[in-house]
Amino acid sequence: MHEQANKILQALTGAGFDDARVSITEADVNELNIAHNHVSLMRTTQNQSLAVMAIKDKRRVTASVSSLDESVIEKVIADLQRDVATSPQDEAYAVAPGQSGDFTKGPQSVDRDAIAAAAKSLLQSRSEEFPSFQIEECAIKHTLAKNTLVTTADTQLSSSVGSYEVMIMGSSKDEHGSSSFTYTGGEMDALPERLTEVLDIGEIMANSVQETQTSMIKEKFTGDVVLMPMAVMDLIGWLTSQLGDGALISQTSVYQKSVGDMIGAPSLTIRNNPEGAGERAYNGEGFTIGPVTLVDGGKLTRLLPTYYGSRKLDIPYTASGGSWSIDPGSISRADMQASVERGALVGRLSMGSPAPNGDFSGVIKNSFLLENGVRTQALTETMITGNVAQMLQDIQAISAEVSDFGGSRLPWLKISGLRFS
Repeated sequence: MHEQANKILQALTGAGFDDARVSITEADVNELNIAHNHVSLMRTTQNQSLAVMAIKDKRRVTASVSSLDESVIEKVIADLQRDVATSPQDEAYAVAPGQSGDFTKGPQSVDRDAIAAAAKSLLQSRSEEFPSFQIEECAIKHTLAKNTLVTTADTQLSSSVGSYEVMIMGSSKDEHGSSSFTYTGGEMDALPERLTEVLDIGEIMANSVQETQTSMIKEKFTGDVVLMPMAVMDLIGWLTSQLGDGALISQTSVYQKSVGDMIGAPSLTIRNNPEGAGERAYNGEGFTIGPVTLVDGGKLTRLLPTYYGSRKLDIPYTASGGSWSIDPGSISRADMQASVERGALVGRLSMGSPAPNGDFSGVIKNSFLLENGVRTQALTETMITGNVAQMLQDIQAISAEVSDFGGSRLPWLKISGLRFS
C-alpha cells in the first residue's frame, strides 16, 4: 500500500500538480447481523478505497474511488487534470507537511467465536429480561482497517487499526402499544460476555419496555433535564460544529471570538480520546493526533478548523480527531435524578438544526417525566425549548458514571432552565 500510494503521488506530480495527498485504505470486516430477534447473516467482506486531493495553481480537486486498478487510477488522474482548471483559486489550499509514523492498534485478527457468543448472549438477555423489546437491526463486527497516507510535503503515515463494533436499534411492543425507536452503538477492543453491560444496551432496552405506555405533560413549565449519554453526544456535536469550518468561515459561529472565554459551567471539561477503541492516530488530512483539551473548566481553549480553515482564517490549527469525552463529576446518577424537582430524563434530543445563535425547539424522545426526584411516566409529544449555548452554561451536575462508546466517553448531565410544552 505504501509503495502504491507513493507511485500514485509521483503520477500526480508528473501530471503537472504542484501538491497532492494520497490515502489508501483496505478493510477486512467480519460481521454478524441480527434482524427481528434472529440471526440473519454472517459475512466476511474485503474492500479498498483510494482518496486523492491535488492542487495546481492554487486550485484544488478531489476524488475517491473503490478500486486500485491501474486503469481506474489513470482515469482518476485524467479527470482531476480536466476538473482543476475550473476549480476556484485559494491560497489556503495546502497538504500536511512533515508528518510521519507507523501505528498499530487494537485486535489485529478476528475472534469469530466471540462474535457468535456475543450475539447469543444478547438474544438470550432480550428473551429473558426484555421480551417485549424487539431488535429490529443489530450488527456485531470486527474491522481491521489498514491505511497509508502520503503527501508531496514529506508526510508518510500508515496504520493498522482493529476494533469490534456493535450497533443496535429497536423498539418495544406489548398489549399497551409500541415505543419509539431507540438505538446505541460504539467500538471496543474486545467483546464482553454480556453485551447488555456495555454501550448502554441494557439501559436502552430497560427504558424501551417502559415506553409502550406514554403520557403528555399536563401543562407548560420550566424545569431541568437529565441528559443520558446519547443525548449528551448531540449536545457535544452542536458545540464542535460551531467550532468547525462551516460556522467559522461563514462567521456564524457563536464562538468566533470566544477562545479564552467561559462558554460552559466550571465543572465542564471536554477532551479528545485518541487512545479510544477504533481511533486512528492521524486524521484524514494527514496530521497526527495528540491529547487535546477543548474546554477546560468551562473555558474554551481553541477553535477546530481544518488545516485549510486555519490557513484561510489565519488561526491556529489543532489535529484533534472527531470523538470527545467529558470528565466525570462526583455525583451519582441516582442522586442527580433525585435532585430534580420537575423536569425530564432525556434519552434522545431531536432538535434538528438550531438557529445560528443556538436557539432551538425540539422533541425529546425515549424520555421520562421527573417529579420530586422520582421518575414517573414515559413522555410523548413533549418538546423542550432553549438555547444550546446556554445549556452548556447551565450544567448543574455531571455524573460520576461514564458510558464508554470507544472514542467518546460521556456522563449524564443535569441542566436547568429548559421550557417544557
